[in-house]
Amino acid sequence: MELVPGEYEFTCTDCHGDGSVQVLRGIIDEATDEPDHYWDKCDDCRGQGTVCVDEEEAAEKIEYGQTPLRTPSA
Repeated sequence: MELVPGEYEFTCTDCHGDGSVQVLRGIIDEATDEPDHYWDKCDDCRGQGTVCVDEEEAAEKIEYGQTPLRTPSA
C-alpha cells in the first residue's frame, strides 16, 4: 500500500517542538550594544511544534536518529 504524504509526524527540528523561534531583528540595542532578538512563530511547523512528512523524508529523519510521534495506521 502506497503511503499518503503527511502520515508520519515528527517533532519540529527547527523549534524543537516549542512552536516558536528566536529571530534577529537586525538592530543593535543601544543600551547593551547587543543584537535585538524577538520570538516569532516557527515557519516550518506554523507554530504547532510538529511536522508531517512523506515516507521518503520520514526514512531520512529516522536514519538520522529521530523517532516519529505518529506513523501510518495498518
